[in-house]
Amino acid sequence: MPFIKKTNGKFTTEDKVKMFQQMGSVGAVLALAFVILIETGFAGEYKSQAEMGLTAMIVVLAVSLISSMYFKRKL
Repeated sequence: MPFIKKTNGKFTTEDKVKMFQQMGSVGAVLALAFVILIETGFAGEYKSQAEMGLTAMIVVLAVSLISSMYFKRKL
C-alpha cells in the first residue's frame, strides 16, 4: 500500500503536502537524536559530524515547512 497515490504519473497537491509533512516529521526526530547525542557527550570524537548532521536536519525542517505551507496555499 503506497503512501502517495499517483494519478496519471503526477503527484496531487494533497500528496505533496503529505510528503513534505512526513519529511518534516522524520527530520525532527533525527534532529532530536542528534541533539541527544551531542548533549550527552555520547558522540565523543564524532561531535563535529553530529553538529553537521544537526545543521542539515535544521535545513530539512525549514525546507519542509516552507514547501508544506506553499502547497497548502494552493489547495
